[in-house]
Order: sequence, then structure tokens, then C-alpha cells
Amino acid sequence: MATAYRKKYCDEVLEHFSAMRKNKKGEIIGAPSFVSFAKTLDVPLSTIERWRREREEFDKACRDASELCRQLLIDGALSGRVNVSAAKFILSGEYGMGKEKKKSGDAVLTDWDRRLLTALAQRLGLDEGTD
Repeated sequence: MATAYRKKYCDEVLEHFSAMRKNKKGEIIGAPSFVSFAKTLDVPLSTIERWRREREEFDKACRDASELCRQLLIDGALSGRVNVSAAKFILSGEYGMGKEKKKSGDAVLTDWDRRLLTALAQRLGLDEGTD
């Protein structure tokens, strides 16, 4: 088990987060995560977290990797390669996207919701102006 930090992990975390995880058939099976990255290095997640606390350059690479993952999920949902509901669930939980308070019990559509609905309407060939 590797436990010593190496500077090359900065590049490796960015590479890991630059594509969706796929099975041998090339089908998407999940988004990249720090858990899956730790598994590729054969270290526990706590080691990744320790490296982030101890190494500023690694923490920055991990923050950049998180942004790559966020963009992968958005692009995947908008293109139809990723389940929209799953992407929204992950993005709202991990990145706080789409969270707005409701007023007087009324539903509030966020910009994120509107973009997803517009993309879905276009994919289904529906009139975008229809509510």
C-alpha cells in the first residue's frame, strides 16, 4: 500500500477526474470521486484527505478536479449521457447547485433547473415555450 505522497498525484487526480468512470464495454458506471481515486492508488480516503491538508499543491489539484467532475456531470446531463435526476442529486448535494428557498410553498426553478428542462425539451422535440 502506497502511503508516501508524490507530486505526480497532482496530475493523476486531474486525469482521474477528467472522464466518467466506465466499464469494459465503455458504458458509464459513475462519476469520478476521491474514493475511486484513492482506490487507484491503493490508499484509504483518509490518506487523500491528509495529503490535502499537508500539501497545498495537492489540495489545489483536488479542488480543480472537483470542478472537472462538476462540469462532467453538467455536460453529461445536458447531453443525455448521464441521468438528469442523478446528476442533479449529486450536484445539489456535493456542490450546492440548484438550492433556493421556496416562498409561500411555491416551487422555485433555479437557472440550473431551467437549463436542464430546456435541454430535455430540445432532446424530446418539445416546444420550449410550453409550461
